[in-house]
Amino acid sequence: MSLKKLIVITIMGILVTGCKSMNNAIIEEEEDLGIGLSGGEESLQFNGRSYKRTFYDDFTGDDLDQARWERCPEWQRQDTGGYWSNESTYLKDDSLIIEAKRKDGTLYSGGIRSKGKFEQTRGLYKIRFKVEKASGLWYAFWLMTDKVNNLSGGAKNGGEIDIFEVLPNDKWQEEGKKTYLNSAVHWDGYNTHHKSHASMYFIDDSFYDKWHEVAFEWTEDYYKAYLDDSTEPFWDSTIDGAEAWGGIVQTRNYIKITSEFGTWGGPVDDDALPAKMYVDWVKVYKAE
Repeated sequence: MSLKKLIVITIMGILVTGCKSMNNAIIEEEEDLGIGLSGGEESLQFNGRSYKRTFYDDFTGDDLDQARWERCPEWQRQDTGGYWSNESTYLKDDSLIIEAKRKDGTLYSGGIRSKGKFEQTRGLYKIRFKVEKASGLWYAFWLMTDKVNNLSGGAKNGGEIDIFEVLPNDKWQEEGKKTYLNSAVHWDGYNTHHKSHASMYFIDDSFYDKWHEVAFEWTEDYYKAYLDDSTEPFWDSTIDGAEAWGGIVQTRNYIKITSEFGTWGGPVDDDALPAKMYVDWVKVYKAE
């Protein structure tokens, strides 16, 4: 697979629907919430740090493990009239499947989240997944907190962390760059004061319909994300420095795995629908 050079950009003022501002109190580090261990604990070394597993799901069984996940609320997403739907997320052949489709003229997709079940401050987050190419939507693995709406203290006081978003369209790219992985942090709410910073990592069509692993390390000093067996991160916050990212998030965030339609995803290619994201497993670790 041919992978292009990492390009770092700043994005300001992207609108996300349905959020309100909250209090401005500076957030201290919070206690982690929940334990999702299964099949025994696992320890590993990563970038010179010792980690112990705190969460694991390999999506076996007939339906989501309610102790770990819930389906994202059914509501309209973004700006093209697409909706999150419960029926778009299901288990099959020991995988989580998130299906994006058009039904009776309406675009549907979905997602899951660990809100109120598993939430952690910093750590090592790993996922094994594959996606199908379909312009008009994007797939995402991200970390979220309601405190993203706090309006002081930067991202340290509450931030959305997009570990990766897969953009399967050619709309925004220079010739030959094709599609990309986007990683970003959003803070200060989603309205007038909204701020964000992002990096783009270009891929080609060989990325699709194949299993990949992403490892994301969130420490007190940086974010770094790695694709497959690469030792070079496709996202490295140290390139710009923590302040460019609003400081390193200090809040307890929950996990989200989603797909959705929107203008950012480019024109919808109905011939490519339904399009699916498959997740084999998710693992989370905490530094010892």
